[in-house]
Amino acid sequence: MRALVDIFESLTSSIRFVIGLFVLAVMGFGLMLTLGATYVAPRAVESLAEGAERVGEKAIEAAQQERRAHEMGKDGWGYDAATTKSDRSERTSRSGSAKDGWAN
Repeated sequence: MRALVDIFESLTSSIRFVIGLFVLAVMGFGLMLTLGATYVAPRAVESLAEGAERVGEKAIEAAQQERRAHEMGKDGWGYDAATTKSDRSERTSRSGSAKDGWAN
Protein backbone atom coordinates (compact mmCIF):
# COMPACT_ATOMS: atom_id res chain seq x y z
CA MET A 1 0.00 0.00 0.00
CA ARG A 2 2.87 2.34 0.79
CA ALA A 3 4.26 1.78 -2.72
CA LEU A 4 0.93 2.87 -4.23
CA VAL A 5 0.93 6.05 -2.14
CA ASP A 6 4.53 6.79 -3.22
CA ILE A 7 3.60 6.35 -6.89
CA PHE A 8 0.57 8.65 -6.45
CA GLU A 9 2.70 11.31 -4.69
CA SER A 10 5.34 11.04 -7.38
CA LEU A 11 2.69 11.48 -10.08
CA THR A 12 1.09 14.49 -8.40
CA SER A 13 4.47 16.15 -7.80
CA SER A 14 5.36 15.63 -11.46
CA ILE A 15 2.07 17.20 -12.54
CA ARG A 16 2.67 20.14 -10.15
CA PHE A 17 6.17 20.56 -11.58
CA VAL A 18 4.85 20.61 -15.19
CA ILE A 19 2.11 23.08 -14.28
CA GLY A 20 4.68 25.25 -12.46
CA LEU A 21 6.91 25.25 -15.56
CA PHE A 22 3.91 26.20 -17.69
CA VAL A 23 3.02 29.09 -15.34
CA LEU A 24 6.64 30.31 -15.38
CA ALA A 25 6.69 30.14 -19.18
CA VAL A 26 3.48 32.17 -19.43
CA MET A 27 4.84 34.72 -16.96
CA GLY A 28 8.11 34.96 -18.91
CA PHE A 29 6.21 35.48 -22.14
CA GLY A 30 4.10 38.19 -20.49
CA LEU A 31 7.27 39.86 -19.22
CA MET A 32 8.79 39.80 -22.70
CA LEU A 33 5.65 41.37 -24.17
CA THR A 34 5.59 44.02 -21.45
CA LEU A 35 9.25 44.93 -21.97
CA GLY A 36 8.75 44.96 -25.72
CA ALA A 37 5.78 47.29 -25.45
CA THR A 38 7.58 49.50 -22.94
CA TYR A 39 11.05 49.84 -24.43
CA VAL A 40 11.35 48.42 -27.93
CA ALA A 41 8.08 49.55 -29.55
CA PRO A 42 8.42 53.29 -28.82
CA ARG A 43 11.98 53.34 -30.13
CA ALA A 44 10.98 51.44 -33.25
CA VAL A 45 8.03 53.76 -33.89
CA GLU A 46 10.27 56.77 -33.33
CA SER A 47 12.85 55.55 -35.83
CA LEU A 48 10.13 54.72 -38.37
CA ALA A 49 8.61 58.17 -37.90
CA GLU A 50 11.99 59.82 -38.47
CA GLY A 51 12.48 57.75 -41.62
CA ALA A 52 9.03 58.64 -42.91
CA GLU A 53 9.69 62.31 -42.18
CA ARG A 54 12.94 62.20 -44.15
CA VAL A 55 11.22 60.49 -47.07
CA GLY A 56 8.41 63.05 -46.96
CA GLU A 57 10.87 65.93 -46.92
CA LYS A 58 12.74 64.46 -49.89
CA ALA A 59 9.47 64.01 -51.80
CA ILE A 60 8.44 67.61 -51.10
CA GLU A 61 11.86 68.86 -52.18
CA ALA A 62 11.75 66.80 -55.39
CA ALA A 63 8.25 68.08 -56.18
CA GLN A 64 9.38 71.68 -55.62
CA GLN A 65 12.40 71.19 -57.88
CA GLU A 66 10.23 69.62 -60.56
CA ARG A 67 7.75 72.48 -60.34
CA ARG A 68 10.57 75.05 -60.55
CA ALA A 69 12.11 73.28 -63.52
CA HIS A 70 8.72 73.10 -65.22
CA GLU A 71 8.08 76.80 -64.65
CA MET A 72 11.56 77.69 -65.90
CA GLY A 73 10.99 75.48 -68.94
CA LYS A 74 7.80 77.36 -69.73
CA ASP A 75 9.74 80.64 -69.62
CA GLY A 76 12.51 79.24 -71.82
CA TRP A 77 15.16 78.97 -69.11
CA GLY A 78 15.45 75.20 -69.04
CA TYR A 79 15.33 72.27 -71.40
CA ASP A 80 14.35 68.61 -71.16
CA ALA A 81 14.38 68.61 -67.34
CA ALA A 82 11.19 70.62 -67.36
CA THR A 83 9.46 68.49 -69.96
CA THR A 84 7.38 65.77 -68.52
CA LYS A 85 5.72 62.82 -70.16
CA SER A 86 2.43 64.66 -70.36
CA ASP A 87 4.11 67.63 -72.08
CA ARG A 88 5.86 65.35 -74.58
CA SER A 89 2.74 63.29 -75.31
CA GLU A 90 0.71 66.48 -75.70
CA ARG A 91 3.21 67.89 -78.20
CA THR A 92 3.42 64.67 -80.21
CA SER A 93 -0.35 64.26 -80.30
CA ARG A 94 -0.79 67.84 -81.53
CA SER A 95 1.95 67.63 -84.14
CA GLY A 96 0.85 64.22 -85.38
CA SER A 97 -2.81 65.04 -85.80
CA ALA A 98 -4.84 67.52 -87.77
CA LYS A 99 -6.84 68.61 -84.73
CA ASP A 100 -4.86 71.73 -83.96
CA GLY A 101 -7.51 74.06 -85.33
CA TRP A 102 -5.96 74.72 -88.74
CA ALA A 103 -7.09 71.74 -90.72
CA ASN A 104 -10.70 71.27 -89.65
